[in-house]
Amino acid sequence: MKAVAINVTHLSVVPLSPFDFEFSATSHGWVDLAPNGWDKERHAIQRIEGLSGGKVVLLQMTGIGPIKRPSIAVEVSHSGKLSPKQQNEITAIVRRMFRADEDLSEFYALCKKRGRRWVKLTAGLGRLLRSPTVFEDVVKTICTTNVQWGGTKGMVKRLVSTYGEPYPGDADLRAFPTPQAIASASFGAFAESVRAGYRSEYIHTLAEQVASGKLDLEALRDPDISTPELKKKLLAIKGVGNYATATLLMLLGRYDELGVDTVFREFVSQKYFDGQYPSDKIAQAVYEGWGKWKYLAYWFDIWQAYTSAELG
Repeated sequence: MKAVAINVTHLSVVPLSPFDFEFSATSHGWVDLAPNGWDKERHAIQRIEGLSGGKVVLLQMTGIGPIKRPSIAVEVSHSGKLSPKQQNEITAIVRRMFRADEDLSEFYALCKKRGRRWVKLTAGLGRLLRSPTVFEDVVKTICTTNVQWGGTKGMVKRLVSTYGEPYPGDADLRAFPTPQAIASASFGAFAESVRAGYRSEYIHTLAEQVASGKLDLEALRDPDISTPELKKKLLAIKGVGNYATATLLMLLGRYDELGVDTVFREFVSQKYFDGQYPSDKIAQAVYEGWGKWKYLAYWFDIWQAYTSAELG
């Protein structure tokens, strides 16, 4: 097979300040799900990305500069040339992944008001990594339901390796599959190759709906949609229940819903109720004072406990 010449283009993205790149990259599990990967030596996220015109590129994203003057350096490895339109598409992808335009000043004000361990969150923390498309986020969220993390990683890896378009520089590296690629496979073949259990039907059906134009997931980004209406639209997606809806609301930048699952109940029970299990309503009331930021408050509360990281 003839080797493909690979070129490199350097781009940059400037997020709103303050911004902690490494924390934003690694404080949410999406960094471990294909086609993402964390390069410990370079402190960079590697991702294979399929652009809208079909070109598949390798992105290396690294944080540079202090948190008050942050920048994300984007090294793009690709065949041929990158047009200005493709370069703009890549920077838009990176901005979305890192929520570069998301204003967390109100959340930081609440953290300062709380004081103590919450104050350090104001040093650029709070932006949780997400995918370039809502479709990818919905599929990955479905793959987190009723399964341990290792199972989620396996499902997503098989999905990418089977249906993702290969990167020209290394055919073993593939982009996240398009809805069309999944929908073009028979359900039987898809279920057998991905081995996602009952989730296979949900993912395949979702891909068919998006590929046919019946469902426009990207429209869910619209900030004019109220959270209750957005929640209703998410719950209408087959395979998306209350827990998945709260996760997807977070990924869409809405933090006023809590994902009540066994992890939430166990954590709140141990930390706030001496091991006793309150009703879900009482458990959720622990974060009521955070208003529309309650999901972020819960996330960093549990993140601290599970990583033993002292925030203050």
